[in-house]
Amino acid sequence: MRETLKKISYLVILFIFASFILITGYEFVRLLQTRGTDKQTEHFLRLVQAGFGLVALLFPSLLQNHTRILLPQRITFIYAVFLYLALLLGSLGGFYDRVAEWDTLQHALSSALFAVLGFSVIANLQEGGIERLNLTPVLSSLFSFCLATTLGVLWEFYEFFADSVMGQNTQRTATVDGVPLIGQAALSDTMGDLIVNCTAAVIVAVLGYFALKGSGNWIESYLITFDTEPEKNKTNKG
Repeated sequence: MRETLKKISYLVILFIFASFILITGYEFVRLLQTRGTDKQTEHFLRLVQAGFGLVALLFPSLLQNHTRILLPQRITFIYAVFLYLALLLGSLGGFYDRVAEWDTLQHALSSALFAVLGFSVIANLQEGGIERLNLTPVLSSLFSFCLATTLGVLWEFYEFFADSVMGQNTQRTATVDGVPLIGQAALSDTMGDLIVNCTAAVIVAVLGYFALKGSGNWIESYLITFDTEPEKNKTNKG
């Protein structure tokens, strides 16, 4: 069963990778075709997004090949699905405008991934021999929650910058037609995102707490680790 799931996840990642390659190529062709027209800027921005998604998909492989950071397959799978949902379907496919809760789903997934990252940081620091960081499950969960929520707030800072400087509407302070919202209506998107971030972080933190307290530490299969044995030593041993 486990091997079957691994094969399925591999095929899904391969499909996502192929999709980004096709979209990147398509937007490049469309950019050349619309050169000198009003559509050129639109296709240039879409090409940048697709290209960024393609590079972001390669990031886990580059990270593992050029560093001693080891990414679990489950995290790599969730990361690839998140990029597909956020960039290819959300931004390029227009799902953020067509599906009301699409943005909420992305914030929940990203916050959950950041919370897992928090547990990974603590686990690796403690295994690295830093005894004063021998945190209890409560403090480890609290650090995970704080890291996820802080990164969520920083993302809202970015959205505010994008809206203020680049004329975007990422915080949904205006309608699709460009009519500015007033009062709480203008704040609902930002506050909703922050609430979702905190909720997802709390869920992962609580699950992580019980995992650390219990004997069956399932959370280990989601933690990012470091290869403590240099490659040269492995070669010499072989």
